[in-house]
Formats: sequence, C-alpha cells, structure tokens
Amino acid sequence: MRGKGSLFFVNASAAKQHRSFMKMFSLSSVLLLACVAVATMVAGCGTTSPSPVDPCSNTTITIGRFTNGSPVSPGQGQVWTTYFAATVLPSTATVYVVDLNIAAGCKAPWIAASADTSAVQLSPASGLGQGQVELFMPANNGAQRSTRVTIADQTATITQGGR
Repeated sequence: MRGKGSLFFVNASAAKQHRSFMKMFSLSSVLLLACVAVATMVAGCGTTSPSPVDPCSNTTITIGRFTNGSPVSPGQGQVWTTYFAATVLPSTATVYVVDLNIAAGCKAPWIAASADTSAVQLSPASGLGQGQVELFMPANNGAQRSTRVTIADQTATITQGGR
C-alpha cells in the first residue's frame, strides 16, 4: 500500500533518474533559499559586499593615569601588552591603571582576570564599554615572578622583580 503522494516507477532506470533529479532540485532549492536569506542582509545576492565593522571589536588598552592628581605612571599612553612585555616591575608594591579605549557608545561586556591573584590583583573584575582597571602588584619578597593577566580578551604577562 502506498501512502498519499508516493510515486510508482515502471523500471529502475526511471526511479534512478527521478532520485538524481530530486537531489539536484533539493540542492538548488537550498542554494536559492540561502541566497534569499543573504539578500535580506546584503544588498544584491551574489555580490561581495564588505561586512560591517563591529565598533566594539576595536579595543585598545593603554597605560593610563590616576585621576586623583598622582604623578604620571611609567609607560603612560603605551599599549599595555607591549609595555609589560618589555618591563620588569620593581619588587616594591606597584599600582598601574589601564584604560580600555573602546568606541564611544559600545557597551560590550569585558572581564579582567589574573592567573595569580597573589601577584596581580585587578579592580574592577568586569565592566561594560569604556573603563579603567587598576592593577595592584603587592611587594614581592621572594624570587622574580610572572603572571598572565587578561583584560577584554587581551593578555599580557606581568613580571615583577624579586628581592
């Protein structure tokens, strides 16, 4: 018993041709539907238009300055990953502020995390859009130490000298 809409073929050759046609028809239908979906997002299906740039993806993090009138931090204005990669901080307690230079109006969430919180403490641990993160390195009475710090998906290794 055949269900409603089923086809009956006289020979195997006709059935094979039908299956081949259906595969081709199915593939072209999928491509057509994909083209229609893309056409609603990009003007002109089949053309190569540049993707819009996400303003939140262009984040630069630089060494900043405390707003309380403290002296200028060493490295102020430099990209933080470059500065900390080239600098061994003193063994004494040290505080830095880094500025998250994110496009105005971008409210993308970010996280600040230290692999070793006894070596580098961060505040705040998260935020939205532009902001500042304070990095505090307590005095190091032992051997030189390094830890990885990640802020807004950018990672730097911070090294502090020992005594």
